[in-house]
Amino acid sequence: MAKFTVFLATLAVLLLLTEASIYRTTIQIDEENPSGQGQQGECQEQIRRQQNLRHCQEYIRQQSQQRGRRGDHQGQDIDQCCDQLEELETRCRCQGLQQAVREQQSQRRGQQPQEERRMLDVARDIPSMCDLQPRECQFSSPRVWF
Repeated sequence: MAKFTVFLATLAVLLLLTEASIYRTTIQIDEENPSGQGQQGECQEQIRRQQNLRHCQEYIRQQSQQRGRRGDHQGQDIDQCCDQLEELETRCRCQGLQQAVREQQSQRRGQQPQEERRMLDVARDIPSMCDLQPRECQFSSPRVWF
């Protein structure tokens, strides 16, 4: 009877973990994956049509420098960023945000890894702030992009 109780408890925990993970949607960008080049080109075109997400770039820059303080101009930037992201297909949004981070990093050469991480952290949560899918973007660890 004790083994059966342990088995049921384990099964219940597994079911709870499975159910909890169902509600979280993330997309991870795999830069080394050459498959899907056609899709990547389509995303690049969509991103270009949305001005390379310049409002998202500005919001990411401001938030990473000010560590969460939000002014009126920043509120306008996040709203315009959301508008730009909404115009992208769901599968292209994380790629667009990662590209926005890269653009900001290329303009700020010599920044520390923690600054790069802060930019990625800001970008990761933008879809959730915009109430868009995916709710969160997963980016690879900070590195210098040129």
